[in-house]
Amino acid sequence: MRANKTIEQSLLEGKQRLKAAGKDNYAFEAELLLMEICGGSRVELFTHGDKTLSWEQEKRYINFLCQREENRPLQYILGQCEFMGLSFSVGEGVLIPRSDTEILVETVLEMAKQEDIQRVIDVGTGSGCIPICLSYYGKMQCVGVDISTRALVFAKENGLKNQAAVEWLESDLFSAVPLERQGHFDAIVSNPPYIAQNVIATLMPEVRDFEPKNALDGGADGLDFYRRIIKESRFWLKAGGWLFFEIGYDQGQALLSLMEEAGFCHCSLRKDLAGLDRVVFGKIKEMMDEV
Repeated sequence: MRANKTIEQSLLEGKQRLKAAGKDNYAFEAELLLMEICGGSRVELFTHGDKTLSWEQEKRYINFLCQREENRPLQYILGQCEFMGLSFSVGEGVLIPRSDTEILVETVLEMAKQEDIQRVIDVGTGSGCIPICLSYYGKMQCVGVDISTRALVFAKENGLKNQAAVEWLESDLFSAVPLERQGHFDAIVSNPPYIAQNVIATLMPEVRDFEPKNALDGGADGLDFYRRIIKESRFWLKAGGWLFFEIGYDQGQALLSLMEEAGFCHCSLRKDLAGLDRVVFGKIKEMMDEV
């Protein structure tokens, strides 16, 4: 009967397997998976490398590696991810929060220092990362809506985990938002599905095969949900309210045009760290002659 493997041996095996599977961050991923198994820090992996794993720990680690080799997202395997310094539970049925979306949240928080932004609705909330962070860091009164019951299960769990008092509604965009909320919101925020249909098949398998398609598919040109939200936003924003979107890298000019044509002013683009268009936002006119 063979001896149990040590942490060092298991870590080496994990790195070799994930490298062979073509994972760019194979070493980091192998470490994270083993940290989850051992319940320790990265430092402990290297300072206690001679410690022997139990049979159960070995079995779980091998299972994790197999899942990752089959392209299941690392965040789904771990059941969590970090976003703006907070921990979020994730799994099948909910889009994994990405660092690009932090730029959207940061933009809203920065604008709130200049404008009266207190009541916010996040359309297509997914894991709830946007309204939770706006509530946690900006003390805003937030509503998160999503058409997916499954996504809202995660959103509610994440709200409790991060002690954020967000109101959650199951709704296809604004369809189930109470009518008395019309003209109520200082800002609408959304990271809607914006991948063009003919591009979805070319996405990384971790995204294409595992993350919810309804959180990715933005229609023929990727702009379907932007058009719907822009059209409906005028009924839900107060006079002078703001609309904030995360966008695809090549959608900036199209979104600026859509918003300006719909009567928004002071429309702006914000780029991500790679210098690509990532956020577009604008203010609904308070008066017809406002520019």
